[in-house]
Amino acid sequence: MYRIKTSERNNDKATEFETKSLLYLLTKAKGHKKIDIFIIDCFNDVTGAKENFKESWDVQSKGVASLSPKTIGAALYTLFANYVSDIDFSHYLLFFPPIKEIYLDDPSLEAFNITNFEKTKMPKIKEGLRCEIERRNDPDVNNPSSLLLIDRFLNKVVFVVDRYQKADYIKSIIEFRNLDSLEDDFLNKIFDEIRIMQSSKKIPNVYNQEVNSIQEANNFNKTIYRKDVELLVVNRVVGNNLFYERGIPTYFVREVVNMDEEDIIDLIQECQTKLSRTLFNKNNKKAFWMLLEKIMIETTCNPSSTIYDIISTINWDMRNSVFTLDDKALLYLIALVKEGVHYENT
Repeated sequence: MYRIKTSERNNDKATEFETKSLLYLLTKAKGHKKIDIFIIDCFNDVTGAKENFKESWDVQSKGVASLSPKTIGAALYTLFANYVSDIDFSHYLLFFPPIKEIYLDDPSLEAFNITNFEKTKMPKIKEGLRCEIERRNDPDVNNPSSLLLIDRFLNKVVFVVDRYQKADYIKSIIEFRNLDSLEDDFLNKIFDEIRIMQSSKKIPNVYNQEVNSIQEANNFNKTIYRKDVELLVVNRVVGNNLFYERGIPTYFVREVVNMDEEDIIDLIQECQTKLSRTLFNKNNKKAFWMLLEKIMIETTCNPSSTIYDIISTINWDMRNSVFTLDDKALLYLIALVKEGVHYENT
């Protein structure tokens, strides 16, 4: 049985850093492509998991400047409490801002284990953790059998230094060849939307609730799915909601002329299904983003072009690489992008 003890309320700066840690899991952590689900403020600041919950990434973020080895050790407390709990987390990550280079053997590393700390600093980290265990004095953690596991735990932790701005994390999701076409202010606004999404998941109070598995956290409305984040980003880049049930996109009307209502409904649903299958195909992300970038360039540079003009500029290799879209669904996507660009310009 696992009793939740970490639910908390943070200021905007802290929640920003927690969003960075979520996006680090989404885009940069080792094994990040396997992570489908993010559980917020339940076991820790963020806990990532595979869809089947067979592998998990537990993350404590510490957005405090000038961390010392001892305060780094204290920051490990929640991770250690989870390590000695009845739930087995696969990976333990401490996410924090840059620290003094003299603390590290190789300061250039972004993610590393405890052996990268200068050898005189490692005992300080251990001391900081022990002091925090004693200060909190939770009998589930501060007991002889748990204390014997400190060294084993410290060897398992991955220490991650945040070296990126907010916009950089959004750029890691958008696989355009020319990311310079997207302004940092625009990307920062997307980051802030994700932060708001994440903060909303902190509202349900689950303190002192008990669960037997990570999967049971699904019952608390504390979960964000990878596809939700990716769809938000795509929608903002396109300037349109790809799956909003508002009827027929303006520039797609010609495709449904003379069709009866039921056939139109079926066609739109079929196009949306194929678009969803394309967008959420984890094994073909790059091809999708290349196609989307091509459509956006053609739409922006040639606003008078029809969806048929635009599809004719897409070569067969690019079209075939996104095999989940047939011509109808591709025209539907182009119509949505063209509509979004039109909204942005007007």
